[in-house]
Amino acid sequence: MTTQSICFAGLPRDEQAGIEAAFRQANAQHGNRWSLANENEAAVVVVDMDSMYGQMSLMKALSNGKVVVALTAGGRVDADYQLARPVTAEGIAALLSQIETQAPATPAPAPVVEDLAPAAPAPEPAPVVAAAPEPAPAPAPAPAPEPEPEPVVAAAPPADPRLADYLRPGALPGPVKLQLSDAPLLVLDPGKQAYLGGAALKPLLPYCTAIVHPGDFTPVDPAELPALTTQLGGSHPFPRLAWICALGGGNGSLAAGYNPNDRYKLLKWPQTEREFPRHFRIATVMMKGPALLTEIAELSGAELAEVIDFVNASLAVGVAEPDVAVVAAPDAAKGGLLGRFRR
Repeated sequence: MTTQSICFAGLPRDEQAGIEAAFRQANAQHGNRWSLANENEAAVVVVDMDSMYGQMSLMKALSNGKVVVALTAGGRVDADYQLARPVTAEGIAALLSQIETQAPATPAPAPVVEDLAPAAPAPEPAPVVAAAPEPAPAPAPAPAPEPEPEPVVAAAPPADPRLADYLRPGALPGPVKLQLSDAPLLVLDPGKQAYLGGAALKPLLPYCTAIVHPGDFTPVDPAELPALTTQLGGSHPFPRLAWICALGGGNGSLAAGYNPNDRYKLLKWPQTEREFPRHFRIATVMMKGPALLTEIAELSGAELAEVIDFVNASLAVGVAEPDVAVVAAPDAAKGGLLGRFRR
């Protein structure tokens, strides 16, 4: 007897028990060939597509190569199978039968029937009459040489996703949590553009360089957010998290799209952290006026890599910008209010 594993993912707590009871009833009709398993070990994952976490569970199941069943009260969805809501034992039994019989049986070869009748005598061969030789065909023209195929240039692989990529509006469908082995638990609430965690930023540095796939997130019930806020130490705005991600993710290299030979200035005094005491000296130099990165390092006494990381963080949250001169248009070289404004 072959046993298959199944998981019902992302269901509300009040519905989970009822559906699992219906599954046990349906499984008994199938000789108990199926077993319940967790989401990581199950071969078949039933995803609740009517909940706000359905898309997250769907991406996680697809990335892990699972057979996906869409649980929904709506119409057809893009999944391997579909289970209609409300769920009944008969519906689950039909689903299990459909999955078990999805591979079409290989048709058996047609049986070979031996002919017992005596074989008819072979007819005598007709006399061979020599045919007149046909004229030799005209030589075909030589085919034109095929053009050499153009070299195929492989497309650059997409960048590995980082935590900062999920801070953009619409990147997450709802509250989620993330846990690295060397960092504290982190909860993201995209609806409020806030994260839950302690006041210190240095413990979050491992998240700045880690590659984070959608399947690494775990959905969080919104009703649990108040308790998690108290447990983790408070709620903080996303820009604070974006600041530390840019600070720790550059590794001393200026962010893409910015020129290391430009001068940089602060638009307003940033929220400096006690955890980074040299940032106060760097910010003081930049507040005096635009300066090259090397000048900021020399005047502040900080390492150049530390200055670049600070500039990256300030650019990410919009408190710094490069000081780029605007070239006046040719027709504005003379007087007039517009010309003076452009100059």
